[in-house]
Amino acid sequence: MNQQDVKAILLNLQNKQYIESDITHTFSENNNAVFSVKYSKNEETFEVIQIETNSLEKFKDVESAVQSISTMIIR
Repeated sequence: MNQQDVKAILLNLQNKQYIESDITHTFSENNNAVFSVKYSKNEETFEVIQIETNSLEKFKDVESAVQSISTMIIR
């Protein structure tokens, strides 16, 4: 998955069409969930949660979230 794919997923989460819904996209490796991302309409942030550590990072803009997610995918 490249950065354009990640950006498309994030923009879809932020899409006004879904703004009243709580949608989470989970990324997995070998059928094991690694991290998830959702868009918080209240805070207007992307929330990236590393599932193993349950750590949460928030990003105000798409590009910052894309960079973080891309780094996690490469690991």
